[in-house]
Amino acid sequence: MKTHVLLVWCLLITGIAAAQKSVFIPTEFSTAPLNTWSYTRSYQSTNFIVFWGSVVGTDPANYSDANLAFNPQSICDTLEKIYTKYISEIKFCTDTSTKNLGKYKIIIVMNDTWGTNGPTGWAFGGTYDNTIGAMWVHPNATRDGGVISHELAHSLQGMISIQENTVGGGYVNYEPAGFFWETHANFMRTQMYPRFASDDMPRWMGTAMFHYSSTRHHYDAFRLLFTIQQLDGISMVNRLWKESVANEHPLITYRRLKGWTQSQLNDFMFEYVKREPTADYTVNGFGGIIRAQRDALISSEPHYVWRLNTILTQINATTGRYVVPDAFAPQDYGYNIIPLYPTCSSGLVTVKFKGHTEVNSTAGWRYGFVTALADGTISRYGTLNNANESQISFQLNSNESKLYLVVMGAPTTHTSYVWEPGWPKIKRYPYELRIANAVPEGYQSTFRAAYKTNGHAHSNGGGWVANTATVASTAYVGPNAIVLGTSNISGTARIDGFAWVESAAVSGSVVINGNANVWYGTYSGTAQVTDNALLSYCTVSNNAIIKGDAMEWGVTFGTGVTVGGDAEIGSCSTAGVYLQVPHTNNGRTDCDGKGASDASNTDVNSAYTRFTDTQMAFTGSVACPATAATKIATKEVIIYPNPAATSFNVSLLNFDSEEALIISIYDTQGKEVLRQGVKGKNNININKALTPGVYVLKVSGVQTYTKKLVITK
Repeated sequence: MKTHVLLVWCLLITGIAAAQKSVFIPTEFSTAPLNTWSYTRSYQSTNFIVFWGSVVGTDPANYSDANLAFNPQSICDTLEKIYTKYISEIKFCTDTSTKNLGKYKIIIVMNDTWGTNGPTGWAFGGTYDNTIGAMWVHPNATRDGGVISHELAHSLQGMISIQENTVGGGYVNYEPAGFFWETHANFMRTQMYPRFASDDMPRWMGTAMFHYSSTRHHYDAFRLLFTIQQLDGISMVNRLWKESVANEHPLITYRRLKGWTQSQLNDFMFEYVKREPTADYTVNGFGGIIRAQRDALISSEPHYVWRLNTILTQINATTGRYVVPDAFAPQDYGYNIIPLYPTCSSGLVTVKFKGHTEVNSTAGWRYGFVTALADGTISRYGTLNNANESQISFQLNSNESKLYLVVMGAPTTHTSYVWEPGWPKIKRYPYELRIANAVPEGYQSTFRAAYKTNGHAHSNGGGWVANTATVASTAYVGPNAIVLGTSNISGTARIDGFAWVESAAVSGSVVINGNANVWYGTYSGTAQVTDNALLSYCTVSNNAIIKGDAMEWGVTFGTGVTVGGDAEIGSCSTAGVYLQVPHTNNGRTDCDGKGASDASNTDVNSAYTRFTDTQMAFTGSVACPATAATKIATKEVIIYPNPAATSFNVSLLNFDSEEALIISIYDTQGKEVLRQGVKGKNNININKALTPGVYVLKVSGVQTYTKKLVITK
């Protein structure tokens, strides 16, 4: 019996030993300075090995420089948890013993610990020698799982072409699919840490009209994957990688796997974009996290709410005609969110839509209505529309607080754009609207009312000026423009259109108009900032023009410089027209001085002539019905005082006293910090010590209601 037990024990030990992963030593480790590697400067866990250089010695946790000190065991502990999520739960890759991921440990190289010519930088993920995943990270990038969860996803993406999809798929060596590596890595991170569902939101809101695979938002385009996860399951996201073929765009992979036509793909893409106004993503609570962050920005940091809603150009107020500005025109699968404010008590709204098909050979659209409840969550979706011209109507219910028209660019033929083709080389899909019984965003009487406090209407133009700002009587502030913060507007400067200027110095004959957003910086001479341009802490002088969807931080532009398109470039004082991010694919280099006639600036989209009133005429009567719809008592949540210190009251108006409710409070990271059941009470006092900041209070019952809560010291 003893011999039999011993034999079984030996077999078990042998099996365990055989299952252990080994350490693969890359060829790079034979070249200085990585050839100084040593197991004495390493740490291993089940699936990872960390290597570091001699700079931090053999005990990096106690190294004197806090920026380079790190605990290798802590790093591995965190990575093992992420590995379990990605491999065991999501099953993105296989780690059976016959696969490389089952044979070898993933290699972690600690940047800036190897001395001269050693690996440096923040964080990178990939593979070594087409054999095993690896990442190169700075110690400060390992303090929590936020960065390394993204980089581990890159390491595993690299494993797809090594062991899962060995026939050229896995989105390798194909530039138009390059964006998807970052999009998917951030998607994977949200599966481990849902709070990152709202990451980089200002950029995403500011580039929503760009084509889906735009490199202006390639870290942020993961909400489409939320939709796929919600409707098809996360295994479909895995299949995109495992079943893709060589030189295939991810959307074409998905279209092929679903057996769809291009038209059906467009329908699905609208299924995704129609969720954006209300963040209707139920998986992992992503929607609530996104809404909380968006609402916090709107309330507390509105200068970051870039282009959230599309501002149309009004053609004729009397006839209700509008056109989408060129800078807002949706590109391939890009979209516009247009809030509509009913002017008819019945809530019946009619829209005539007509697209400009003459601009390019693939022009198409998808559009429809979306309604939201008072708490911002979804109420209803209207019918999907795909005609290039149609008249659509929608009846708002009495319990619906918000109405949106969502319009998406729906190419009749898919285009796989190279990396940085340049804004003039990307197709845009302009359209016109005629709206009855409602006005679009920017034309309602309450436009920006929340920000018009402690200020006054400027004597020259009637626009809003905060009392903390200084505006000369000779300067003009248009009726829809707003000047906030410590702005100083002097000379004959003109702030017009829907421009937002905050804490900036504007002098001379500068013109800031359109939907431009200027935050801090100095603007002088005859400079112009227009269209959708976003400028933060910039210096713009002389006759420089910043237009289109340009987005700039801390740069200087001077005489003869025109920046537009989707440009994000460095400082430049060489006269030229810059409508793109410089790249070999668009033939531009930094501040190269090329003019408007250069081939890189030739637009692939044809100019168009606006439609006539006859072409935009309604069919039948669209007059506001004489009898208003019956209104029901609307439930409302009121918080007072708000802001509050520690104690505040929650008043529940028109709630059924028998309805069981849950009051919960979330911080800006989406973490629940309070949860309390309520029944039979209409006024609730809450006394809880919360860290000063912005919170979201949610009342959940038959429906869910959300309010912003501000806690002060």
